[in-house]
Amino acid sequence: MKNNFLRIMSLTVFLIFLALYYAANVGIIDYQARNKTRLTEEQIQLFEEDVKNNVEIDLKKYLNDKEQQYENKISKSTLNLSNSIGKTVQSILDFFYEKMEDAMKERK
Repeated sequence: MKNNFLRIMSLTVFLIFLALYYAANVGIIDYQARNKTRLTEEQIQLFEEDVKNNVEIDLKKYLNDKEQQYENKISKSTLNLSNSIGKTVQSILDFFYEKMEDAMKERK
């Protein structure tokens, strides 16, 4: 039973590592950062052109805080389920580490 649990936990951690490593190497994270930078550079150029042309400056025109919202009932319920699972896993891990700590103290 202990062996299977350790194998599953080790495999899970290893798979998470591989997924994050793959995302970093493929450039998904860099692509998102570059995309935001590109938008910022375009807004700076627009601002500079308006300054040169003596156009009235309104900062709201240059700030692009329009992120799409994808929330719906399914995503909200999935988020709630995910948070519940996270809290449950956290309490299980806390219990597990507490028992491990007690076992280590008994060995001394």
